[in-house]
Parts: sequence; C-alpha cells; structure tokens
Amino acid sequence: MTTGEQPVPDVSVTQRLLGTAAGRGSRPALAGSDEVGDRTYGGLASTIQAAAAGLAWRGLRPRDVVGVLVPDAVCYVLASHAIRAAGGVPSPLADGLTVADMAGQLADCGARMLITARPLAAAALAAADRSWVRQVISFGEAPGAIPFDALLAAGTLRPAPGRRTDLALLPYARLSDGQLCPAGLTQHELAADLCALTSRICGTDVVIAAPPSGDGRAYATLLDRALLSGATVVAAPASGLAETAAAWQGTVAVVPRCADVSGYASLRVLAVAS
Repeated sequence: MTTGEQPVPDVSVTQRLLGTAAGRGSRPALAGSDEVGDRTYGGLASTIQAAAAGLAWRGLRPRDVVGVLVPDAVCYVLASHAIRAAGGVPSPLADGLTVADMAGQLADCGARMLITARPLAAAALAAADRSWVRQVISFGEAPGAIPFDALLAAGTLRPAPGRRTDLALLPYARLSDGQLCPAGLTQHELAADLCALTSRICGTDVVIAAPPSGDGRAYATLLDRALLSGATVVAAPASGLAETAAAWQGTVAVVPRCADVSGYASLRVLAVAS
C-alpha cells in the first residue's frame, strides 16, 4: 500500500496529535517562536487542551469559526489545534491581506473570536472592529487583546469528537476577480490530505518552518505531518531561514513556493503555495 492509498482514519487530526503527543513526553515538539516558549510533546498536548478549555469558557461553541492571524509556525499549531480541540473551526487569514480583506473574511465566516500575536495585533484589532469579532486573543501582551496565557487557567478539555463531515479548516482562496471565497475542508478531507502527502518526514527530522503562507491548507498539512511523525518544528523568520537552519541543524524546510531556496542545499525543501 502506498502513502496515497492509506485508509483515512475516523478520528480527527487533532485527536491523533494529542494521542501520539502524550506518549512522547519530553521530546521537543515546538521551538523558535518569539511569542511562545518552547514546547515538548507533553507540553504541546497540555497547552492545547488547556487553551481549548479557555476558549470554551469564553463562549466558543462546536462548529464556531475562529480567525487565525499569527506570525509563526508555533503560534499557528497551538491556535489551530486549540480551536479544533474545543470543537471550533480555524479560519487562517492569509499573509498579505489588507485590513479590509481580513475584515471581509471574518464577517463572511461569522467569526466572533480571532487569535493573533503581538506583531500582528494592531491589524487584527482593526479588522475585528470592522467585523463580528468580539474577542481578540493574542500570543504576547497586546493592548486591547486577551493574552493567550489567560486561556490556560480554565482547566483542561478533552478534544471534541467530530463527525467526518464537520468542517476542520476554513481557508479562503482568492478568485480571478479578486474576491475571497471560502474553501472549507472537512475532518475527512483534512485527514485525506495527510494520507496523500508523499513528502517523507520522520521523528528525527528538525523542520524549519517559515511564517504561515498561502491560504493555510498546505501549510497546516505539512506541520501536522511533521508533528504526527514526532519531528521538531522550529519557527523561523522569513529573513532568517538559513541562520535558523544552521543553529538548529535543520533537515527539512517548509517555505513559500516563491522563496529563494538556493542557500538550503543541505535541507529537503517542502514548498507551499504563496
């Protein structure tokens, strides 16, 4: 059976990640973020479940959509899986969107919450003011936003069970006329993306991840594959990928398709749409 022919599991990607993370304990999972401390696999699981409890306490209901506007891979993983663990649907805001575009996407999907981080908080708050969003949650202190760490005081929450037809991710794609259009993925489709992924990532890999790019579908799939495989994901700034790779002895790079990869001869480069 080839990678693309593997059966799609019935459990959600987030349930699978939390299940495997618990057994990996002190192995490093996430690192390199300026806004979030490093996380072992055990710490990754506990943070996701605690943040999910905090989101539920703040009113997130099953199938509610939450916007995600974050600057790095670590924030992206924690935000998207906490939302899913609480039963919600993350809607990534693509890099390069204007405040008006972001507000339009948030209004269109009916998001009442938005997770961001300190470097992007001003744009996030401006977009929230022009949409239905009522709570902006930020990694790192940002005036007008709720600190992400404040979510972690509400106990823990087991990941919400989801039906195969439930939405798991709600990216928006730019059409030829310039309009943003929802392109949602179900739990089944997201799991199928992982099963169809032919790029090999193993537990000994150190994955150097550029900031989020594209609509989020390919980016999320590659990060989830890395974590399900037991690899370490290291967030890197767009202008410091080579330096981060050297410092962490990286073996894999996740970069936008338009990136100049001429300096990454020692890395397996996995590109995502930009």
